[in-house]
Amino acid sequence: MKRTIKSIVKLMSFGFIGLALLSCSKNENPVQEKAIGFTTYTGRAVTKADASLIDKGKTELLSGSNFVVYAYNTGTANWAKTVSSVFMNGQTVTYAGGGKTDPTKYTYSPLRYWPNDEASNLLTFFAYYPEGGTGITAPSNGWGAYTFEAETDPADMIDFCLSEVAANQKYSSTNSGTAGVVNMKFYHTLTMVKFQVKTDKDYNVYTNNSTTPDAANSTVITLKSISLAAVKTTGTLTPDNTTAAWSAQAGATALDVFPTGTQVLTKDAVFVPTGTEADDAYLMVPQVLGDDVIATVTYTVKTGNDAEVTNTAKVQLNLAKTAGDTPTEIKEWKMNQNIVYTFVVGLKPIQFIAEVNKWDDETAADFTIPTPPATTVTP
Repeated sequence: MKRTIKSIVKLMSFGFIGLALLSCSKNENPVQEKAIGFTTYTGRAVTKADASLIDKGKTELLSGSNFVVYAYNTGTANWAKTVSSVFMNGQTVTYAGGGKTDPTKYTYSPLRYWPNDEASNLLTFFAYYPEGGTGITAPSNGWGAYTFEAETDPADMIDFCLSEVAANQKYSSTNSGTAGVVNMKFYHTLTMVKFQVKTDKDYNVYTNNSTTPDAANSTVITLKSISLAAVKTTGTLTPDNTTAAWSAQAGATALDVFPTGTQVLTKDAVFVPTGTEADDAYLMVPQVLGDDVIATVTYTVKTGNDAEVTNTAKVQLNLAKTAGDTPTEIKEWKMNQNIVYTFVVGLKPIQFIAEVNKWDDETAADFTIPTPPATTVTP
């Protein structure tokens, strides 16, 4: 189509007017300009997620792991633990590792931006970790009751974490202290439980000042299995601003802490099942321990060339006591607790003493010997 110079100029003038209007609109009412950034913090070391462990000395998420963020716009009102306008609904944020307080290490797409009218657009943030964690069912908008079912294999267990609520955030005033950056402060919602077994003393026998045990006279104790009965593996988790509460725990399950195998025990503690931190941490749903939560420990005892003897001990976990000057019984698993149960195997040696019955009291036996008659001698 033919266009005249006049029409082209006219179109160009409309274009300039449009650009001017856009520019004017941006200057008069800039809605979103500054990207929302994140950092994270965990009050205690995150111990297990996606079948991997984190260095116990660190309080940061796994490198390359994801958490899920929800944000709510409460307008001019402060956060009141009710959802109004959902600003971010299940946004995946990836932590690249290498600096938990560095917002450039956290990425998500598409980027979301802070409203410039801060007073009228207060944002509240909440998150859970890890994304895609087996057994986690989140509410539709992130705030509300979570349902959870724990795995029974420690290699598959996850460290289910919720964040504290970062309430009433503005670009110029965030809980991280850095403009535009929100700090998601995670806490553990499960109980970390570990089991270890040892003997109460060294049952080896050493002769002639040797440091090598005398096999013919030493006793070997071998752990065969540990199982738990009636552990609840499901529950409902309802968050609050800085913590959460478990309810409706159910699904009493038997767990094989150490399935049938062999582990020679010593006086020094031996972690089970394999002694490697990849397998020995159990992440349990917090719960009150009933009398039916029982650990069954099976082990064998063999001395020298004698036949092996199998022993089974049953331990009621709610009778376990904490260490210290005033030990208390552990009646409940609570969120963020780190409990180590130590089963100490002690043998009862067969011992002997000797005792001889005394002779009975003397029994008198008297005999009267008659005097013989006098004898007459004839000369």
